[in-house]
Amino acid sequence: MDTFYLVNARIIDGSGADPVETGWIRVEGRRITGMGRSAVDTGRNQVIDADGRTVLPGLIDAHTHLAATEMLNLVDTVSRPVLAAKTFANMRQTLAAGFTTVRDAGFTDYGFKQAVEAGLVPGPRMFLATGPLSQTGGHSDFRPAEEQDRQRRSDGLYHPGVVVDGVAQCQWGAREVLRRGADQIKIMAGGGCTSPTDHVTHTQFTAEEIAAIVHEARARHTYVMAHGYTPESIRTCVAAGVRSIEHANLVDEEAAEAMAAAGTFAVPTIATFDLLVRDGQEQGLTADSAAQAAHVLERAYEALRILRDKGVRIGSGSDVLGAHQPFKALELQLKASVLGPMDAVVAATRTNAELLGLADDLGTLAPGKIADLVVVDGDPLDDISVLQDSGRIHLVVKDGQVVVDRVGLSSASSVSSVSSPQARRPALEPEVVVP
Repeated sequence: MDTFYLVNARIIDGSGADPVETGWIRVEGRRITGMGRSAVDTGRNQVIDADGRTVLPGLIDAHTHLAATEMLNLVDTVSRPVLAAKTFANMRQTLAAGFTTVRDAGFTDYGFKQAVEAGLVPGPRMFLATGPLSQTGGHSDFRPAEEQDRQRRSDGLYHPGVVVDGVAQCQWGAREVLRRGADQIKIMAGGGCTSPTDHVTHTQFTAEEIAAIVHEARARHTYVMAHGYTPESIRTCVAAGVRSIEHANLVDEEAAEAMAAAGTFAVPTIATFDLLVRDGQEQGLTADSAAQAAHVLERAYEALRILRDKGVRIGSGSDVLGAHQPFKALELQLKASVLGPMDAVVAATRTNAELLGLADDLGTLAPGKIADLVVVDGDPLDDISVLQDSGRIHLVVKDGQVVVDRVGLSSASSVSSVSSPQARRPALEPEVVVP
């Protein structure tokens, strides 16, 4: 079993507790087996000197679309080999940015997850929704108005929405996406910015339809995540037992109170709207979609305040698309403007792990947890934007293995009997990314 010590670190453990200065972490195999502060006897084990850098849990993005390599209205214009190549690039970049786990909220095929688990390509730990369920004319029905074919089939790379209407079809759709490798079911419970025949203010699916989908998810020991903006769609989803509401930009106090009472998670996704308003049309977004993005962005921060004040459990997702994929960490900075930097970090670590049902293994740094770690040059509590600078993400560890080392921390590590706060800083080396 490989063992290494990470020493001389400023540790933010993801729990919300104050940082530990000059701390150390022992990793054996894929688990953290010890933590402390100041000097530690490391025996003859490998030592990685953080030299005062900040160590956090591996970040979790609870709302990604890794296969959305273009704006959603342009995905069909890209050849499938190019789409595959761009998706693999998105996976690699996401991991290199410190996101060791993602919950993909739709469109990404199970085969990409298989490739990571088989060790064929680098990428984060992935929990997929595959094809989102949509009513006819709903947010994941991307057929133009003149198209009359009932469904668009998956091509084995990109999963379009599964169009279902009525309880029986919703039962079939839920079972079908689970059969095709979904880890959780995604439903479109309201309109969205990028779909061609609806609007963000629309409410979609009936209470009976949503309840049927939730039933099927629970029967397979999983859950439903629901895209929704309006109070009406949020309340319907909460009553049906949906686990998380995505976006929630138009939430009101009554809907937030219902979420808090039911223990429903919120996953606000501010970054994507900020980016779409900035340059979405330059990336191919339609003018109407850009206008809708601007509308929900206006309410995003007030919605976050309402959710916080009502005690809703707030996770974190970026929802970035196309050329915006590298900007996942922007979400933490935007959330920090309301929640503060520590709570923004907690949302992207501990709370997201709780949402995924992985709190026993991920989300915080503690003995017994899986060793997913990020070593950052700087203090995210002082300037959370450091997490957006790839050059300052110096080391990424996933499952106890160094997968990104931009400055040679692991290759320059030493074997010694005792490590101390005065240990030498290794010389800078080119980035190393280990598949």
